[in-house]
Amino acid sequence: MEERIDAIIEKKKGLAQSIIGSGEAWITEFDDEELRELIELDQSIFLEEEGGQ
Repeated sequence: MEERIDAIIEKKKGLAQSIIGSGEAWITEFDDEELRELIELDQSIFLEEEGGQ
């Protein structure tokens, strides 16, 4: 489970790095679903891990 969390963190860090320096205009390029995915913690990761043990 820790590896999955690390992968999510790295993905979000990469996204953050790609938008740094572009001001706030980047946020207008995302639709509602993309913004939600950016900030939410995917509970299915934990559910899959619990079910597999």
